[in-house]
Amino acid sequence: MTVRPYQKKDFRYVQDICLATGRYADEDTPVNRAVECAMFCDYYLDRQSDYCFVAVDDNDVPVGYLLCVVDLDDYQESMQQQYLPIVRKLAGGEYFRFVAETKVCERYVRQGYTAHMHVNILEQYRRQGLGTQLMQCLHDKLSAMFVEGAYAIVGQKNTPARSFFEKLGYEDVDYLAGTVVYGKKFYTED
Repeated sequence: MTVRPYQKKDFRYVQDICLATGRYADEDTPVNRAVECAMFCDYYLDRQSDYCFVAVDDNDVPVGYLLCVVDLDDYQESMQQQYLPIVRKLAGGEYFRFVAETKVCERYVRQGYTAHMHVNILEQYRRQGLGTQLMQCLHDKLSAMFVEGAYAIVGQKNTPARSFFEKLGYEDVDYLAGTVVYGKKFYTED
């Protein structure tokens, strides 16, 4: 298995992984797919795919991904105009929760964590080093661009994910309703 930059041909596979590793893993309905992908997947692939990487099997089929946003102004605007209206229409409660969380996350940007990410790998491919490889690709890219830092939000009870981020040098910078916010600095201006 290898890690490579995301390609357009990976779109549906990444959506499938997003759903399979998300809250609606046991409820793959068209509504749940649209809501989950609108919040956690499609924007990244449509608008900031240069910061997205996939782990692929021997047949070049994605089994995991890392999606990242570095242009948070575009993220905020595009999510409000293009992606979140779908969520609001189909799942109002999810919409308001997501918007509230996004507003809180603005504080991390002010603290220098100017990029955020999602990392998901199908269960049967975990603990094989793919997550570390995905993160190394992203870290190399962000460091070369002098991005100050990045953050990820992890479920407080998700012990494997928490251990993963801690192993990579991420620190817990905040706690939000059942989640831990992990951040890491790559570059600081002197």
